[in-house]
Amino acid sequence: MSPLLFYLIAGIIIIPALAVVVSENLFHAGLSMIVSFLGIAAIYATLSAPFVAAMQVLVYAGAIAVILLFAFMLTHDIMRPQQQSSRIQQTGAAVACSLLTLFMVRILIGSQWTKLQVQDPKGIALDVLGTSFLTDYLVPFELISVLLLMTLVGAIVIARKEEKARLPETAEDKVNA
Repeated sequence: MSPLLFYLIAGIIIIPALAVVVSENLFHAGLSMIVSFLGIAAIYATLSAPFVAAMQVLVYAGAIAVILLFAFMLTHDIMRPQQQSSRIQQTGAAVACSLLTLFMVRILIGSQWTKLQVQDPKGIALDVLGTSFLTDYLVPFELISVLLLMTLVGAIVIARKEEKARLPETAEDKVNA
């Protein structure tokens, strides 16, 4: 992979990731997260790992991000900013993040890096992987699908509770009270 392509894709990952952090609108943050996940899939694709790239798109950009967006849309009014933070909170967060970044950069620069020999990633066939998912690893595979289903049902239950709490009283309810 050429360095120019890597930096281009890294920009596609980092800019939306920053938008996730600084966006005041949850829906826009969720969309930015999807773009960042797609950029990570592009990195996998350029590293000759098409299966991992496809799983990144299906699982993260497809399933998890869409579930989050549905949860955002079903639970409350997300199109307006949620809560204003004070100038002191913003300054404190910026200072803490800057110090953490400087600390991490110092550690990375001071580390001794060794090059590892990478083997060719074409060692496993996708049909073998699919067969092992449905034979040897059937229980974990099904548990993951049940977990994703429970997440979706939980988001719907939470949305229904908040929807019932926001419903105005009818005239009949006021008379019976």
